Amino acid sequence: MLCCLNPDCQKPQNPDGAKFCQNCRTELVLLGGHYRVIQLLSDEGGFGRTYLAEDEQKLNELCVVKQLVPQLQETSSIGKAVALFGEEAKRLQQLGEHLQIPTLYAYFSQDNYFYLVQQYIEGQNLSQELRQKGALSERQIMELLLDILPVLKFI
Repeated sequence: MLCCLNPDCQKPQNPDGAKFCQNCRTELVLLGGHYRVIQLLSDEGGFGRTYLAEDEQKLNELCVVKQLVPQLQETSSIGKAVALFGEEAKRLQQLGEHLQIPTLYAYFSQDNYFYLVQQYIEGQNLSQELRQKGALSERQIMELLLDILPVLKFI
């Protein structure tokens, strides 16, 4: 599967081999010349989208691509959003040396959008876990906090 990078596309999934999105007709391209976006992971509304991708230069290793899509109209607001996204990239680069923080692979712009590429960590996020398993017990909450505290200290 290939995924359309048009943030307005309502059906971004496309079959392998497609050159253009079957829904919005946007050209399907490799990001940065080697990241093939294969699935939409989340749509973060006015800020952007997060995708699962394969890095063709690293034997199709999975990675996460964050796309900045500010829905703001004012030039100064867009500039601020881009600056904050750049700061996030810098922080991720500094923090990625911790085993519990995904490594930053790349930060670049393409076709008037900004992208972060990070290490993919398989598994569910906390919201998915709670939906699947229900509320955490007191013991599970303590374990979660004990796992998070070293990361917070590092940050």
